Amino acid sequence: MDALIEITQGGQDADYRVDLYLGDDGVWPPEPTASATVAADLGVGALPAPLAGAAAVPDAVVGFLHANPESQAFTDVGLHLGGLLLPPAVREHWSRPGVERTFLCLDKGLRRLPWESARSARALFIQPDHPFVRVHRRVPEDDPVADSLPIRVLVVRGDDDDDIGARDEIREIKRVVGGAPGRIEAEFLARPTESDLQSAYERVKPHVLHFIGHGTRKASTGQPALRISPPGREAWLLTPTYVADLLSRPAPRLAILNACRSGETADAVALTDVFLDSGAAAVVGMQGDIRGTAAALFGGELYRALLDNDPVDRAVAKARDAVYHHSGVSEGARDWILPSLTTRARPDDVLPDLSATGARAVRIEQQFENEVGAFVNRVHERHKLLKGVDPGAGEPLEPLLLVVGESQVGKTRLLNWLRRRCAVRGRRVKYVSFDRPNPVDLLGDRPSRFDFLEVLYAIRDVAEDLPNPPEGVASAFDRFNHDVLHLAEGRLPPDPPVPTPEPARWPRMTGGTSHHVAATFESFRACLGRAAQPEPLLLVFDHVGNVLDSAFRQQLYDHLIRHVADGEVPNLSLVVVMTNEQYATHWPERGGGTRVDLDRIEAEEFSALAEDVVLAVGRSIRDPHLQLIEAIGAGVATGKWSPAVLGDLENIVRRMG
Repeated sequence: MDALIEITQGGQDADYRVDLYLGDDGVWPPEPTASATVAADLGVGALPAPLAGAAAVPDAVVGFLHANPESQAFTDVGLHLGGLLLPPAVREHWSRPGVERTFLCLDKGLRRLPWESARSARALFIQPDHPFVRVHRRVPEDDPVADSLPIRVLVVRGDDDDDIGARDEIREIKRVVGGAPGRIEAEFLARPTESDLQSAYERVKPHVLHFIGHGTRKASTGQPALRISPPGREAWLLTPTYVADLLSRPAPRLAILNACRSGETADAVALTDVFLDSGAAAVVGMQGDIRGTAAALFGGELYRALLDNDPVDRAVAKARDAVYHHSGVSEGARDWILPSLTTRARPDDVLPDLSATGARAVRIEQQFENEVGAFVNRVHERHKLLKGVDPGAGEPLEPLLLVVGESQVGKTRLLNWLRRRCAVRGRRVKYVSFDRPNPVDLLGDRPSRFDFLEVLYAIRDVAEDLPNPPEGVASAFDRFNHDVLHLAEGRLPPDPPVPTPEPARWPRMTGGTSHHVAATFESFRACLGRAAQPEPLLLVFDHVGNVLDSAFRQQLYDHLIRHVADGEVPNLSLVVVMTNEQYATHWPERGGGTRVDLDRIEAEEFSALAEDVVLAVGRSIRDPHLQLIEAIGAGVATGKWSPAVLGDLENIVRRMG
């Protein structure tokens, strides 16, 4: 059962009315379950000692909050606000069993009060099993999110100011979400220009827009705004007009604004309204200057709870509770009070549902943990790949993509990242590595490179990343198994016998002509098409340099890849991974396909990327990590090591624990 507490004032200087409504699924009866009144001065005479003598409760409480980063008196302030929120007649009914969530609809003049500090017998806003959430309007809108996984996050850092703790906050977000491709994926922008932010926003279409920086007011209009200071350029303001016109197509489902740096709670309320009025389903704003360590802890716990598929109000309560227990209990710090969640939609509807994949996703991530590198610094390349192999609803699959780059630039890591993401999202993948020794042990006396038949057997026999492929896939290649027995000897196959041969047969080509080779591939393509039904299949060829040159150019390309590129195998996408040299020697001049180029990582990028490696494997950045990064970075800077040593760094960090 849900509860709604509504506090209204009938007119200037009139007492406030507190109404409690109880109902199922947010449907409240027309008449309140209980009501009470609160004095128009909000009990100014009963304020706790540090605020005694104040003329107005809102000014006194807000001023005290801003002036005191730490004070044990926040407990007394919270008790006072709790008494206003839950007068005895209201608290009696609100406390009944079965109430699981409380919505709070406040008179406009009361919204700037830090209700998050409110207490009854205990602090009210840190209870994940009974979250409190402010609502923009009395009845939350029916606005469920239409998108599927992953939850897309765009984190924007507005200023290069370590005093606000942005570095710690970003590190913690990366640490939490870095190992969860397919469920939550984050992109990070540092001090972007207007065009950089606009292009990133259009590309990511974020469910979550997370801003870290300074709030301010536009001088000419007095409007609240977010300040962004690009390096070497004049700062620009993300104004309400910018939000309404450019960040509302579509609006983020959740805006997280760690931006109340002007010290005015009214700014936090105004910025919250800007995003909600522009279409955001929920906003987390800061009512004051939250400190870096607390901001990092809050952000990390929030995203960790979202990964656990908690609705946004429960996730915020868990994050606030973590900050409270870190410093609010013993030190009396105010940081846990500052994050304020306001919604216009039901909390369960704000973000995509992770429940269908949660436990399964964790199992898949554990399965891939040792096989798949955790770090892939390829934001633009990832988007280009995903647009082809995992497009949005109604968009076509790209039949052929080429991942091209120098050796040791992370091509295989990028594909392994893609594999894990597809597995979490339930997308079928066959990953075929032609690297020796091949995991599919075909022939004991095979040559050092694959011939074309060995390639076909490897494609046929490699297991899909997802267990339990669709019904019929296991027998999809039965006809090929029959045909190749005859074609390899230069004979045309008769009608297939019953039963068909076991898939473990690997005849070699001992006779036949080009006509028989073409017939072999024709049989294989037909079977591959059956294997790609009823759900789409992604096929990946890695380390193709180990395929005989003639087998690749004259047979594999002409008889398989080209046909896939022309869309002759429905429901199939093929990704071919090549070095620049292999592309030059193997690929026809007009070979087709969408090319994804991976540039070599530059030495000056190493330190920042090395930190990301540590975070991506789930470690916090500590002094030993920084010392390790500095030592290896010195070798990279002098040319002693290649930036490709990032892969080795991951293994070292894992062993460090």
